[in-house]
Amino acid sequence: MFGFIKDMSILKTDKTLDIKGLVNPRPTIITEHTLREMEPGQVLRVITNDVSTKRGIPELCKGRGYKLLELQEDAGTLCFIIRK
Repeated sequence: MFGFIKDMSILKTDKTLDIKGLVNPRPTIITEHTLREMEPGQVLRVITNDVSTKRGIPELCKGRGYKLLELQEDAGTLCFIIRK
């Protein structure tokens, strides 16, 4: 698939959210909803191709107290790793 996702395979994620093709605010809203349903300490991988999420998802994490562990970009696809 994408090289950067393979690189992150050593980091255990509890859930993957592939929301490529959606445009903001939908990716950020879906990410927030998914994180709300997860348990504290669980890790979410979000894959998107909407460049505006580079701002929206980190702001969500900061505002809600989630930890953005990783953000990588490869060929227009973004991958966020977030700990609730």
